[in-house]
Amino acid sequence: MMIPHGDGSAERNRKISSSPVARHENEIMFCLCTVILFTLTKYANTESHSLWVLATFVSGETQFPKFSAVLMVDDVQVEYFDSNNPRVVSRRHWKMEDVVEEAGLKDTVMSMIRDHLSVYFKQLQPRFNHTGGVHTYQRITGCELNDDVPSPLMLWDAYDGIETRSYNRVAYTHNPLLPELMWTKVKMESSKMVNINLYQPLCIRTLKNFLKQEKNTVKRKVRPRVRVIQKTHRASGDVQVSCLATGFYPRHINMTLLRDGQAIPEEELIVGDLLPNGDGTYQQRTTLSIGAEERHNYTCTVTHTSLGNKLDISWEPGPGPDMTFIAVAVALTMTVVLVISMAAFTTWRRCAGQKGYLQPTNQSNEQNDTSSSSSGS
Repeated sequence: MMIPHGDGSAERNRKISSSPVARHENEIMFCLCTVILFTLTKYANTESHSLWVLATFVSGETQFPKFSAVLMVDDVQVEYFDSNNPRVVSRRHWKMEDVVEEAGLKDTVMSMIRDHLSVYFKQLQPRFNHTGGVHTYQRITGCELNDDVPSPLMLWDAYDGIETRSYNRVAYTHNPLLPELMWTKVKMESSKMVNINLYQPLCIRTLKNFLKQEKNTVKRKVRPRVRVIQKTHRASGDVQVSCLATGFYPRHINMTLLRDGQAIPEEELIVGDLLPNGDGTYQQRTTLSIGAEERHNYTCTVTHTSLGNKLDISWEPGPGPDMTFIAVAVALTMTVVLVISMAAFTTWRRCAGQKGYLQPTNQSNEQNDTSSSSSGS
């Protein structure tokens, strides 16, 4: 598994083999986490805060509780409930001081969700012909505050990761995707009254209380660190330019690439997933492939709630890999030629110097012989 770091790098964890049942259980939890991240990202904006209940009913022999639910304020886990200990438990270092009636009401609501999921699972089990093995029925439900104004309270259900129904608790519209989950008119009216008088007020009230307690966490603003990363493919000479923003909070960010001041069409870009860092912040990157012959000016533009103005990082393509190779090759060739020339010149000078030194010596010997002959005669 690749784990991202805050600087854009990553590390790999070793994969441990497990039994088929354990692998299926892990797939179930992975599916839930994927839906959670998708939902929290899609249905929230920079000025809103949300409370979500993420509930799972499990059928079959597994290491997990029969029913479990997590309460999330934005992306922070605050409370937990499961069938092994049917009480809402705080996941924070502090515990929200609920009045006895409020705490008991949350326990009751969690038990009601557990019963609902169990009923829906049993209704759909024959349709999928599941009589054994590990299977799940999951629910995501919650509310939002957008500038202190309650937004639609929504609900989604899924059987083994397959969406089965959704419910808009503001418009009070029920959307079953399978006939087994059709509601009668009486049930629709009954559900509407429960939502108006119980679920929505409790959700909004709980969210406001948590926002007071968690304001230093969920309301903090951390500026992104932005840089442009260039990767060149040697074979083709093409360049991949990535705009990386990391270390920011909250998670909502707008990152675009401009070509000569104009926005690049989305179909040309590869937009990476929003990834969590180990310190509670996030990172995201956008990548563009550029041909070796392209010579445009590119700008990475980032807007975030922590920034007063947009942040622009410019990038210009340098000389292509072929030109760099040619320049290096020419420099090396000239260096080699120069070294060989200097060596040849030095050798020639040495040889020439030796010849010039011996010739006068012979002449001197001849002169001495001549002098000796003259003296002898």
